[in-house]
Amino acid sequence: MKLEQVLPMLRDGKTITRSKKWNPNSTNVILVKIEESELKFKCVWSTGEEMSFWACYTLKIEDVMAEDWEIAG
Repeated sequence: MKLEQVLPMLRDGKTITRSKKWNPNSTNVILVKIEESELKFKCVWSTGEEMSFWACYTLKIEDVMAEDWEIAG
């Protein structure tokens, strides 16, 4: 889905997700949610390892233009 399609669900407290290339050899999954009026993210690497905390996130132009957003869970 496009970002504008998942934004209403993000605002309603849902977590959204998409695959994102971090380097030429690795595609990771990012999870994005709104928490305490801030946009937060968590990353799951292609190895299966997951960040142990939610960090602040700023949407990049590639996130805005992406058409592969999904609702997590």
